[in-house]
Amino acid sequence: MSNHVEDDAALCERLLGGEDSTDARAAYARFLARRRPRRIAWGPIGVLAAAVVVVLLVVTPLGSVAQGFLTIFQPKTVAPIDLSSIGHARLLPNLNAFGTLRGGSARFRIRMVDSLAAASALAHFHALTPARLPSQLTRAPRAMVDIGERESFTFSAEKTRASAAQKKRRLPAMPAELNGTTITVALGPTIAQTWKDADGKDGLVVVQSIAPVVRSSGASLRELETYLLSVPGVSPQLAAQIQAIGDPGSTLPVPFLANKQTAQQVTVDGSSGVAIGDNTGVGAGLVWEKDGKIYVVFGALSQDQVRGVADSLH
Repeated sequence: MSNHVEDDAALCERLLGGEDSTDARAAYARFLARRRPRRIAWGPIGVLAAAVVVVLLVVTPLGSVAQGFLTIFQPKTVAPIDLSSIGHARLLPNLNAFGTLRGGSARFRIRMVDSLAAASALAHFHALTPARLPSQLTRAPRAMVDIGERESFTFSAEKTRASAAQKKRRLPAMPAELNGTTITVALGPTIAQTWKDADGKDGLVVVQSIAPVVRSSGASLRELETYLLSVPGVSPQLAAQIQAIGDPGSTLPVPFLANKQTAQQVTVDGSSGVAIGDNTGVGAGLVWEKDGKIYVVFGALSQDQVRGVADSLH
């Protein structure tokens, strides 16, 4: 993953901006092959799928557990965040300019399995499956497992100064409490199930993952957030929304596009969630956290259909 962070962030900016070119689709396919379950159709659910990708990117740029580290992020709830106003601003700063990323490997992470039981055994947690499905989903589901990864990122004021000088641009001076701080993240495992319709098109995806845990050897989450959001090129509107989140250490931001989608807070299985989309059938999804896991249900379905699938998970 170390070699792809900047490319993945740029891809998400293109997808969320509405690009639907052949090149963007190919890049999206490569992204899924590296990080998430494959064969999610582009078609009408492309923008929603991109939003889910950003959820995963926002919380998984780094990771590895170490003694003495303080937990600074472990999602217990979710909240919507509108990305429609960012325009050409950067979604995320290029971390290569601020330090060194270590660990992690995309090789052999994604594995096709024959059954949900096999997926549960590989991921080491019991995977849920819907008891009810929309009538148009006629094909048997496919199951895939991403076994997860751990990575770490160490901030360096010296590297930041050198990068700014080399590229002849201004970067904010790194605070003393951030210089030398190592951020670690443990991500996954993740199980995904996909269902196709009678035409062979992907119609529904159900993703369930162990919630990521982010730890720091020094700086707090607010200190990290304040510095990175001050980098030139990052959208001020996006920065304001992130800073307005009441408890950033336990709230997972769920991106959506207000000019193309609806988003509202809902309750799913007794837990706080975010519903994206409407009842047009073009595309809808639900994201929620419960008992240390993140659940995502989305597809080329109405919001009522997606909600029915989510409520029937057992």
